Amino acid sequence: MSSILVNYEGSVQIISFNRPNKLNAISFQCYNEVTKALKEGANNDTVFLTILTGVGKAYSSGTDLFDSSIIDIEDRLIATRNFVRAFIDYPKLLVALVNGPAIGIACTTLGLCDLVYATKTATFSCPFHKLGLTVEGCSSVTFPLIMGKTRATEFLYSGKTLNAIDAQKIGLVNEIINEGVSGRNQLINKITTELAFYKLPIVYSKSMMLNGVITRDELHEANDREIERLKERFNSDDFQNSIANYFKQRMLKNKL
Repeated sequence: MSSILVNYEGSVQIISFNRPNKLNAISFQCYNEVTKALKEGANNDTVFLTILTGVGKAYSSGTDLFDSSIIDIEDRLIATRNFVRAFIDYPKLLVALVNGPAIGIACTTLGLCDLVYATKTATFSCPFHKLGLTVEGCSSVTFPLIMGKTRATEFLYSGKTLNAIDAQKIGLVNEIINEGVSGRNQLINKITTELAFYKLPIVYSKSMMLNGVITRDELHEANDREIERLKERFNSDDFQNSIANYFKQRMLKNKL
């Protein structure tokens, strides 16, 4: 069974995280399928816009740390690196519709999207340090550019959760839209009406805007640095102890 849904509506590709029973946590399979879908969108001449969203009440709760399909950390990190690379290299308009919690890498990769829209139920958090882990998704460079250094520092270090209004205030979200299918259709109509007539100019402008602020090479370097540090962190006592504590708390909760 696929961990994502990929639909096409005219020139719009819609990629939906599809593990609602796990709050759309990103498994090894999901990392690879999203990477493949983004490459397909990039190579499809009819696609002008790709929208990322989630099925159910969550956008995505981030990496599935308890994914039983993968044991080797190296394989997990290769899939993560390739996933982020697909965001960096996507040449067309890449839009996130955050329809619930966006946690961890699901939140950090928002900084690699061109536009971010959110429903009122959307929340944003990066609780990496609570797990003994470090930032990913190029957020070590994109978030300071988007939010300013002090706000990015507070958000990434504290692991606190932002609602949609607060995320909009710091520049992570462009606009808050309606829930459900009506909100998605509103978004598609808005973007295709306002921008679809200017496909090539927008693609060219995206390339120049990216190079004017930070180059793709610099983003790839940031991704590689973050992955190398995560490799060390996944093997650290900090991470192992946090996972052990999680299972201990879950067992105690189940006994009550």
